[in-house]
Amino acid sequence: MASGIWTTEHFTCPGCGMDYDATREQHSDKHSGSFKCGICQAEVHAWSGLYDFFDWKAKPVKSPVFGKKK
Repeated sequence: MASGIWTTEHFTCPGCGMDYDATREQHSDKHSGSFKCGICQAEVHAWSGLYDFFDWKAKPVKSPVFGKKK
């Protein structure tokens, strides 16, 4: 049973550096799992305990801005 406490956690892939956000939910019973990067398939996070992680989303990559110097 979930407690209703959700937080957003931030993760960075150790393989390619892609940033991800996931929702962490506290539970009264143990959960386990893992998440792999959608780009390079490296394991971004593995968990086992009273929390579960879901709704994994890649954070948008900011493009460099090119232009004239002021």
